[in-house]
Amino acid sequence: MKINLFNYTISIFKKKKKKKYTIYTGRTPPSSLDMPTAPSGYIYRWIRAETLSTLNKLRSSYKLVKANKYRNKFPVIDKGRFKGFIGVGGLVLATIPKNRIEVRREYLNG
Repeated sequence: MKINLFNYTISIFKKKKKKKYTIYTGRTPPSSLDMPTAPSGYIYRWIRAETLSTLNKLRSSYKLVKANKYRNKFPVIDKGRFKGFIGVGGLVLATIPKNRIEVRREYLNG
């Protein structure tokens, strides 16, 4: 902060507190994209919410995950079209059958 007093300028500086960083010592670092365990035969995927409105194939194969059981454990979307689903930062959690993923991998590998 600078204070003008008569013809002199006085500068006052505050000491900045050093931030204490915690070092995570677990096996894997915590993530904002954590997800519950998928039911057998399914895989969870994070999907950008904007793509769900434009792609019909994507909408038919993916099912969005409701946050009924997981409300306190995972981030829930509170507003908009995807209210009540698990999501964070424009991403929505969806399930897809494992056999659908395997067919896609076979097709892409040739």
